[in-house]
Amino acid sequence: MKLFGHGIRRSFTFKTFKKSFLLTWLFTGIAMSIFLVFAYLSGLVPQSGFLYYFFQNLGVFFAFTTILAAYSGVYRISAFNEGSEKTTSRSIKLTALRFHYVLGLTVAAAVLFALVIFIETGISAVSYIPYAGPVITAILTIPFFLVNFACLLLMACLIIIAPPLTGETKNVKETINGLTLIIRAKWITLIIYTLISMALFFLLLQIVYFFIQYSVGITKAAQWKIQFAYPDMVNRMSMRSTLSDIAIRVLPGADLVSPSMYLQRFVTFLRGIVGLGYLAAFTFIAAFPLTAYFSISAEYFKSIWKDTKKKAMDDAAAANTLIISSAD
Repeated sequence: MKLFGHGIRRSFTFKTFKKSFLLTWLFTGIAMSIFLVFAYLSGLVPQSGFLYYFFQNLGVFFAFTTILAAYSGVYRISAFNEGSEKTTSRSIKLTALRFHYVLGLTVAAAVLFALVIFIETGISAVSYIPYAGPVITAILTIPFFLVNFACLLLMACLIIIAPPLTGETKNVKETINGLTLIIRAKWITLIIYTLISMALFFLLLQIVYFFIQYSVGITKAAQWKIQFAYPDMVNRMSMRSTLSDIAIRVLPGADLVSPSMYLQRFVTFLRGIVGLGYLAAFTFIAAFPLTAYFSISAEYFKSIWKDTKKKAMDDAAAANTLIISSAD
């Protein structure tokens, strides 16, 4: 625990946090860009169709995987810190080179969870049996619920330990073995840390999002001349407040401005500037809590990984001693 606290203090030094923040900001921007590209693609196909939801879910998946890659990079910065001379660009390059490991783990986890759902759906087919089938399906409700709950809890735990583990292992086999060792040895503390840390993290995100909504609303009211150039996504984030209402009432003719006053190309150009500006600002703000959470979780992983390896080595030594004693 003392080592864990010392590691956290070291992760929050200006030099280390700066490198972690810049890496997280870059990957958060990439993740947001990927999501917007797939959201645009989903808008090109009919809504409520298969391709519409396919593109949206694919965008969320790749964006989430990119965020996990940032976590892996933050761990490398904190774990292999022989380097105040290590540059941020070097850390970014190493993280990008390990991206396929993170992608492989997320794909495997998604496939396994989909397989569980497929099996449950297949078992539920017994409901076609008259009378007895629906009764059997009803009895299986709680078992199915517990299995799904356990799978989601396992996914959450893997989010904490899988990305940093890709920086410690050399291949997929070592990564899987490491995951198995940690879950066997530290599953109780891992679940407790995952639930508490994620609860606090999401609460922090809600507070940050609340400030963002009010700030967007005030900024939009102050920019009454170009309100029509605000992208739809930013408009949905805008929240009215006393300050924004005052700005609207004080500024003359704020409600008379229309996009028809300008050429459509000029309106599109303005919308692009506003959208890109907010994209940079949102990713910049989001990178702060993400970096803090990744840094703390990286130190937690370091502590349990060190204990797990020590326990595995002790068990192996004890087993060798037993074998030698038996031979004698």
